Amino acid sequence: MSSRPSTEAPEVSAASPAGEAQAAVGTAQHVRARDLLKILGPGIITGGADNDPAGITTYSVVGAQSGYAQNWLLLLSTPMLIVIQQMSARVGNVTKTDLATAIRTHFGRRLAITVVLLTVIANVITIGADLVMMASVMELVTGAKYLYFIVPFAALMAYVSIFVDYKRFSRYLLWLVAVFAAYIVAAFLARPHWGDVLTQTVVPHLHLTATYFIGAVGLLGTTITPYLFFWQTSGEIEEKRGVQGLTRTNLDIAAGMVWSNITAFFIIVVTGAVLFTHQKSITTAADAAQALEPFVGSAAKYLFAVGIIGAGLLAIPVLAAATAYSVAGLVGWRRSLTRHVNNAPQFYIVLGLALLVGVQLAVSDVDPIKALFYSQVLDGLIAPVLVVLLLLLTSRRKIMGDFVNGRWTKFWGWFAVLVLVAADVALVYSVTTSGLP
Repeated sequence: MSSRPSTEAPEVSAASPAGEAQAAVGTAQHVRARDLLKILGPGIITGGADNDPAGITTYSVVGAQSGYAQNWLLLLSTPMLIVIQQMSARVGNVTKTDLATAIRTHFGRRLAITVVLLTVIANVITIGADLVMMASVMELVTGAKYLYFIVPFAALMAYVSIFVDYKRFSRYLLWLVAVFAAYIVAAFLARPHWGDVLTQTVVPHLHLTATYFIGAVGLLGTTITPYLFFWQTSGEIEEKRGVQGLTRTNLDIAAGMVWSNITAFFIIVVTGAVLFTHQKSITTAADAAQALEPFVGSAAKYLFAVGIIGAGLLAIPVLAAATAYSVAGLVGWRRSLTRHVNNAPQFYIVLGLALLVGVQLAVSDVDPIKALFYSQVLDGLIAPVLVVLLLLLTSRRKIMGDFVNGRWTKFWGWFAVLVLVAADVALVYSVTTSGLP
């Protein structure tokens, strides 16, 4: 078990996650507006990676299938997502160890193996589906067979993940977050009925069908996604911000999660306005690209291709690194993106294998839209187990010292578990009674 930091403040019980961190550190850190860009790090990267090709596809499918009817889930999931990622970060900052190691140490190897195995399966499927989608948009704009692009993309991801310095790597990822702004512009140009959009965002709309609940679990799974828990914890260790940087960490995370869900909101709005209102479904990359036509007309496929490729470049290294962190933490290998390959060979082997298996899945003639969407449904089924483990870890004084969860974190954390489990149960019930749509 990693050494625990000395405690400096009474038990946290502030009214908000950021307030909890400030109280825990003891001396509030005053962050000036001009310093905000310096704060951004793993949290904003996590928010960007949350909207990977799988996320963009899931939000697009949800918008095309249900219009704005599931916008309320995004509003509801925002505080849940912030709190969960802040708990993940706190595990790294306080215990100085990754999430897989913490689960193995405090809950036993068997449970840790099960959780890590399920997460790795979901990660590798998502990597493969992301690669297929990136290759598919290249086929869309070039006319060349998508299979020709899968290996070059994977090779680029392997190079970025293994051989590029971590500090440069993070800066490179941060710049790619900006590609998602196109959906915000497109949403306004699509001229949706904003009264309907806002009403369905603040008032829950339930449709008791398998299609609706598959979409709901997929939406929650791509928003509150397990691999980001592992990435956030390890990213904080890489940044070495520690408990004295908890306020900055919380601001970083809040910025990343809010940006992620704002982007998701506008993706659903624009696909709802352009596709759902005209009863068009999404079965190919070209169908998904139509959502951007109000913004750029016939050039929509090119802008969509840039967005998907940028999202993949942002997310696939994070997926592969999160996989390597979880496996290496489970086994006890050295693990860090700041280490040279020779100093952590097993870590980088796992990272490379995750990409390699993803390539194998990508060339196996899978339907990219279905693969991306259902990989997120799998994440939605796994997520509540990990959230419960996070809550138990971060509520134990023996583990966290005086940096245990306060009332706000406990409320939103357990509420997230309730929502995720309810969605999963409704999905299983609707599928068993009426079958897959």
